[in-house]
Parts: sequence; structure tokens; C-alpha cells
Amino acid sequence: MSKLFEDLDEGETFESGTHTVTKSEIVSFAEQFDPQPFHVDEAAAEDSMFGGLVASGLHTLSLATRLTVDDCLSEIANMGGSGMDELRWYTPVRPGDTLTVRAEILEKTPSDSHPDRGYVDFKRRVYNDDGDEVMSVISHNIVRRRAADEDS
Repeated sequence: MSKLFEDLDEGETFESGTHTVTKSEIVSFAEQFDPQPFHVDEAAAEDSMFGGLVASGLHTLSLATRLTVDDCLSEIANMGGSGMDELRWYTPVRPGDTLTVRAEILEKTPSDSHPDRGYVDFKRRVYNDDGDEVMSVISHNIVRRRAADEDS
């Protein structure tokens, strides 16, 4: 059974599984959505400030979202999202890096206008297999509330 808004606590954390990023994934994503030379061309990437091929930050965000949906939000009665804030990339993601996500509930607020939902803010931190934080973002999610007749 999915956790409802009332079942969640501020400070509660969720851990995702892992995903190992491949060179072909990096290039394929970048060719379609972010075709900068350091994402699609190994030779050009060697001469860049990164010194080698790196994943697009958008790719990292997409992978983090997938891990979050599969292993964190799948436990919650999530109804969707209303935005993201404070997106930061700290460490480039490279071929062979294995990523994991830790999502912490920062704040939860019941909706005043929609009694079937509440708002939950998550701080999502993405780590590589060396334990380096590669990305963070605050995501604002909408979570189903327990029906009033279920409380009695």
C-alpha cells in the first residue's frame, strides 16, 4: 500500500537503487537533447574543462528522476509534481559512474483548497559510487491525502 500524505514525516528519507551510466547512454541522450561537444565527442571532450566525456546535467536530472520514481515515489501516493527549485550540479557524471538518489522530506503542507491532497517538498541528492554528490534539487510533489471518512 502506498504511503499517503499523513503517513509521511518531515526528515524521512528514501533511498533509490542504482544505475550505472554508459558512454552510449551519454552520447545518445546528448545527441538528442544537449549536443554540446563534451557530451557527444570524446576527442572534443578531452580538450574541454572536463578532460573527458561527461553526461549532460539534464541527463543526470532525468536519471535521478527515474531512480526517484522507481524506488521512492513508488512507495508514495504521488499525484504529480508542481516544480523544482535549487537545481545544482556539483561533480560531472562520467561513463561507468553508478548513481543513487537519497530523497529527504523537507516540508509537508496540506492543501487549503483541495482536501484530497497535500504538498511535499523533497531534497533529492544524487551520489556517484565514490560517494561524491553530483547533483541536488528540491522537488515539489503533490501527494494524496487520506479521505476524511477514513480518519474515524
